[in-house]
Amino acid sequence: MDTTEELNGTYFYHGHTNVTKQELFWLIFLEGFANHIGWEIETAAMILAGQPILPKRVVLGSKVKRTSIASKLARRILKDTRLPGGMKMETSVLGQTRATNKLGAIVGRAVPYIGYAQAVIIFSQVARETRNKYNLIARPKDRIEWAYF
Repeated sequence: MDTTEELNGTYFYHGHTNVTKQELFWLIFLEGFANHIGWEIETAAMILAGQPILPKRVVLGSKVKRTSIASKLARRILKDTRLPGGMKMETSVLGQTRATNKLGAIVGRAVPYIGYAQAVIIFSQVARETRNKYNLIARPKDRIEWAYF
């Protein structure tokens, strides 16, 4: 028996017998997700490293009482490196917008957003691969007709 055969109205997929069309879809999705697992770990690490979990000293006029691991490390590594010409860049901190010209602060505050962007890209890749592989295996009446990914 092949790895992808039809058996009495159900499917056979990688050793799983009597698999319904929904189970087949989720098996293919999990297989595709597992193929991207290295990226997911990196993505989760970036998102978690960017969360404000470390206590910090409160500066006059600031409501932010915590900072992230990414921000702390980026400031330590990049020390007092600034953007050229006194240029300032707007960054977001817990819903507040702040302008800064310190490269360490900019990098540290951007880390979780890069993680979120990676998560969206990975999910769309896995979804597209799942749809394509599912449509190759499934009977014509069970195929997915999504056109937007």
